[in-house]
Amino acid sequence: MIEGKIINLRLVKEEDADFILKLRNDKELSKFISPTNINLEEQIKWIKSYKIREEKKEEFYFIVESKIGVPCGTVRVYNINYENKETTWGSFILDKTRPNSASNEVIELSLKFIFEKLKLKKVYLDVRKENYKAIHIYKKNNFLKIGEDRKNYYYIKKAIE
Repeated sequence: MIEGKIINLRLVKEEDADFILKLRNDKELSKFISPTNINLEEQIKWIKSYKIREEKKEEFYFIVESKIGVPCGTVRVYNINYENKETTWGSFILDKTRPNSASNEVIELSLKFIFEKLKLKKVYLDVRKENYKAIHIYKKNNFLKIGEDRKNYYYIKKAIE
């Protein structure tokens, strides 16, 4: 559990499969993420395989919760390369029940986890060009745009030395 002032991050469990599917299948929330068409059984199977990667410290998938334990989103740290001290950050979704300023705290807590706990130095992310709210949040949190393609912008955030 990573505790913040207004939200907490806790590692995903199999019991979270239904919540994750609801987020990923919500038309408004899933506008800017990769589409999914899996069922509950397949989501549980995916979480089981993820838990093996988590145990090996290859990936970390968090449920974002309010301080009273109500799930309101997800965030994931994946493609971890300990040799190059870098990772990818994504699967960031918050629903309408999130507390105000939850986005910034999710970023703050997950970056602290990446830089301080995992001792990595670079975080990469991609964002759909039409996702103006996310782009604003990433700029506000000093992510640096390093590229783009037809659909996405690519950002990096480096640890402060």
